[in-house]
Amino acid sequence: MTTADETRSTDAQPRLGVWHLVLPAAPHPLLLRRDRPFDPAAPSTAVADVLRYVSVARRVLKGPLALEIEGPGDPLASPETVLRSLALLREHHPDVLVGLVIDGPLLPDYAEEVEAFEVGYLVVRRDAATARTARRLVEGAVFRGDTLARDAAADLWLEEASRATRLAARMGIPVATRLTLVPTVNAGEVAAVARAARADGARRMDVVPHRPAPGSPLARSGVPTAPEIEGARAEARMAFGTAEAEEGALGWLAPDRLQAVNLDVLDALDVLRALPAPPPAVPAAPVLPPRRAQLVAVATSDGTLVDTPLAAASLLRVYAVTEDGTRFLGARPLPLDPRRRLDGVGDAQAFLHAVVGCRAVLATTIPPRAATLLGAVGIRAVARGGPVEEVLDRIARGTLRHAEAGGA
Repeated sequence: MTTADETRSTDAQPRLGVWHLVLPAAPHPLLLRRDRPFDPAAPSTAVADVLRYVSVARRVLKGPLALEIEGPGDPLASPETVLRSLALLREHHPDVLVGLVIDGPLLPDYAEEVEAFEVGYLVVRRDAATARTARRLVEGAVFRGDTLARDAAADLWLEEASRATRLAARMGIPVATRLTLVPTVNAGEVAAVARAARADGARRMDVVPHRPAPGSPLARSGVPTAPEIEGARAEARMAFGTAEAEEGALGWLAPDRLQAVNLDVLDALDVLRALPAPPPAVPAAPVLPPRRAQLVAVATSDGTLVDTPLAAASLLRVYAVTEDGTRFLGARPLPLDPRRRLDGVGDAQAFLHAVVGCRAVLATTIPPRAATLLGAVGIRAVARGGPVEEVLDRIARGTLRHAEAGGA
């Protein structure tokens, strides 16, 4: 591993080295690929591990750090892990440039969250230009709860990878295309993929070699030779030119600047030095745990009972729960967005603005998307009915059972 000090490029101009940390933090599949079959037992990084690796890297490495979250599945197919990681990284390590490597179909569902958590760049996997080649690369897909056969999965991938690239470009998020070169399968479509990606708004196309997985349907395709890789990269460069590759975050992440971070080295370090000190121990009450001071937003019609689903609430009443009392602070309106009737959120930024500063949101029912978004920013989603004072007391003392405190 070299240092992260300034290095020099071939044109003798100083260029800043960038540490490149890649973490597999997506334990659920979207596309079922024939070149890389999904293995549910493959290691994936939990939220705590993401923060641990980044914390250690920031302590022991000098220079800028870029974190890339990718498989074994599509990161957006594992929102509980990935959105929570993005929220905490933004809060604790705002200097780290974070990128996601995605397949494309789920970006429209989570575009607001990707923008709200300030994802620095996206890489869209795009390995085929025609449905025939896409069918050779995928076995199926798991999309929005449905299992798709090979033909439907190939069509979904082709259409949605293009759509996701266009959407990211419209949002102003730098987006690159990544093609895995599989000999005898997609070598003849590199130029077509590059032209389509550039037309959709991608700023760069990276070509990486196929690494055969033992026993996979495409294992016999082998690894592309060095001339094959260089030829494919030359085709991509011809399609994109050089101007786009030097702009924004993707120019900062030019391949000749990247320095891979060895996870084994980070694991070998004393990680306890990189973690914050635990809070001082508080003696427990003789009978009940002490109340923890916090703000709680409550969906209630009259301030006495928790009797309103989050999706039906027009406003939330905010209470300050202290060690010895409860005080009503006022009401905050929720966004007037028709989509809130379906997912409880509607516009994610406006919804989060309404609950900013709160430790918990309390309603009789909380839709899954709202529960996921709240959890991602560190707000507890509590689905529970009953007298406001009683439920707030149990929230402050932490005595609600897990089943009572989950989003419905």
